[in-house]
Amino acid sequence: MHKEKLGISAILLDIVMPILDGYSVLAELKKDEVLCNIPVIVATQKYGDKSEEKALSLGASDFVTKPYKPEIIRHRLRNLINMHEARETVDIVEKDILTGLLNKEAFYHKASEIILQNPKTDYDIIALDVERFKLINDTYGIHEGDKLLKYIAGKINKISETEDCLCARTNADKFIVLMKRTTNCTQKTISDAINNISDYPLSMKIHIKFGIYEIDDRSIPVTSMCDRAILAANEAKGQYGKSYTYYDDSIRKRLVIEQRITDEMNTALVENQFKVFLQPKYDLVTENISGAEALVRWIHPEWGFMSPAQFIPIFERNGFITELDIFVWDKTCEIIAEWINKANKWVPVSVNVSRKDIYNENLPEILINIVKKHGLQPKNLHLEITETAYTEDSQQLIDVVTKLKELGFTIEMDDFGSGYSSLNMLSELPIDILKLDMNFIQTKNKQNRTKNIMSFIIGLAKWLNLFVVAEGVETKEQVDVLKKLNCNYVQGYYFARPMKASEFTEMLLNSEISSMINPNDKDEYLNHVIIGEKTSNKTMLIVDDLALNRAILSEYFSDSFTIVEASNGEVAWKYIKDHSSEIDIIMLDLIMPVMDGYKLLEKLNNSDECRSTPVIVTSQAGEISEAKALFMGAADFMAKPYSKEVAVQRVLKVLSKSSVNES
Repeated sequence: MHKEKLGISAILLDIVMPILDGYSVLAELKKDEVLCNIPVIVATQKYGDKSEEKALSLGASDFVTKPYKPEIIRHRLRNLINMHEARETVDIVEKDILTGLLNKEAFYHKASEIILQNPKTDYDIIALDVERFKLINDTYGIHEGDKLLKYIAGKINKISETEDCLCARTNADKFIVLMKRTTNCTQKTISDAINNISDYPLSMKIHIKFGIYEIDDRSIPVTSMCDRAILAANEAKGQYGKSYTYYDDSIRKRLVIEQRITDEMNTALVENQFKVFLQPKYDLVTENISGAEALVRWIHPEWGFMSPAQFIPIFERNGFITELDIFVWDKTCEIIAEWINKANKWVPVSVNVSRKDIYNENLPEILINIVKKHGLQPKNLHLEITETAYTEDSQQLIDVVTKLKELGFTIEMDDFGSGYSSLNMLSELPIDILKLDMNFIQTKNKQNRTKNIMSFIIGLAKWLNLFVVAEGVETKEQVDVLKKLNCNYVQGYYFARPMKASEFTEMLLNSEISSMINPNDKDEYLNHVIIGEKTSNKTMLIVDDLALNRAILSEYFSDSFTIVEASNGEVAWKYIKDHSSEIDIIMLDLIMPVMDGYKLLEKLNNSDECRSTPVIVTSQAGEISEAKALFMGAADFMAKPYSKEVAVQRVLKVLSKSSVNES
């Protein structure tokens, strides 16, 4: 039977047999998921005896007595087979193929009948949703994902047997249950489901979110009831420690508002209700305007001013965000062209490229056509992408951003550090600028730790040859911290709030500007040596990628030394090899792009000509970095921010010691 089970339509089974009797055969059939569904006719000696009762309890479908009457056996077999085939046909139509639960159409139909036939019984509809199920599929494979779904279905089915529930799988990882509402029954069902499902053997913890709709309006269709339960489940998603949410009027009101926004969005675009506001970016050294970010606002004729937080998430869900982004790109280019035509003065403006835009294969063509339409170049426009887009489809993002970079656009990574950042993302994406979320140092009691994180990220950006913009800067304290950390640019309420394009234009045309370095010219910017005026026979080489740091040290020592500046270790090493006999002391930063201070120290120590030149390391205070630098041959360590008195004393001490050693 195991071999031919798919071809067996019915089984005629005697009870009394040697080796394996009929009862044992029935017990074995019950264990097999295919054989257990095949109809079995049991042969008995007479009607109504105990053997007949036992056989039926073990799963027999019918019985016949001996001696056999061929016509009766044929008739009963034909009826059983027809009933079995009809039941299988119903199962195919009503059941979910993977889990064996009802499919959603069958659930809607049966649930409607139950609710209609029992007007005095209170019911709940419970929606179950597996959080981050796509990640499970991607990590462990679709086969493992299917196993998990079958496991969940089995647990739900087991609960339904004791609680008299109706269960269905309605979508990939979504399940629906209709159950009677009794005291604490719903919460107990959810608690049991969580405990049972959490036992699933997977290294990743399985989180199930539940949404509950207490049926209080029987006039709406069951499909709408299920939608309400699913919406409630979505409310619980992403909230740590919250397993379930009840559908209430606040969810309904929000949906009504969302629908009104959706109904108005196309009209708003046609009637120019969306406005581009600009928020300035500032060079942290000069505090002059160096760029701007384009931000969209909705000025509705009835609702008034609307924050992006009210409509952007809705547009991202319904896909309208792409049309709005194109509008913003076009309007921003129009504004930049106006600056150039009016005063031949401009700063680059960054615009948002949403996650939805990334999946548009025509995105590079759309952007380049908009730029050309206004007589601009790609360098006029910076494109902001979010790090969350990398977690959704990394390869798609890499391909699109690479094409945009090849066209000449500057790429900014927005809100870096607020999501699921990874070093892979920084190494794989052709990014030019990191935008840091200043929520890092909003809380004073976490200041030291967050300052270290900021220092690490800014240092990492320098290693990767990236510029840094800190956004959300609101206090002088934050500005001071960012200056000490060598951040390049800032943006936030401390300097200026987002403003109308006309107001920004007036401010720009009447202000000093500090041009942001074009990322395409970064290599030239970061690979140069500046030789100052010869004021002394002694020469100090200052190696630091930040011009502000070089300027401070130069001011301290320009009366005592001829100052030579290098912007990274590589260009410094090239200069040292040709001028080693002329250099009396080196002031060396540790964290720099291209070649860092540690690598330069190593090269100096390995060179007979350069080994004796004293080096003072200048970097952020830290026991590990200081110890490592001194171990590698540095003569002294000087922490940032600089103190002139300390700096002068350290230099004098090191030079004095060096002259003693030489003598």
